[in-house]
Amino acid sequence: GLELQVIFNKGAVMVLPSGVNKATGLLTALEELRIPPYQVVAVGDAENDHALLDAVGLGVAVANSVPMLQAHAQWVTRGDHGRGVIELITRLLETDLADLPRRAPGAASVTARA
Repeated sequence: GLELQVIFNKGAVMVLPSGVNKATGLLTALEELRIPPYQVVAVGDAENDHALLDAVGLGVAVANSVPMLQAHAQWVTRGDHGRGVIELITRLLETDLADLPRRAPGAASVTARA
């Protein structure tokens, strides 16, 4: 039979083929582009972003993200929604995010607050 996975996403339920998520899609694209995952920043707000943040060098959660994701991210923005993304981009351009903790993909999370 067809193997499926169930992922919760801010009150919604997603049913996906087993092994298919944002992280697997990103890792496939990065392999094609020959970009190492540790050089990538990912940003999310919901349960379905957990694997995505695990797959990259710096996982960021916006302020309105679910508590589980905030606890898992290395950095949580002060801004919510798009304001959090703008905050991330501004900090990237100003500091190259050098002041934020990084991890090798799949390592235990370390969280920094804005």
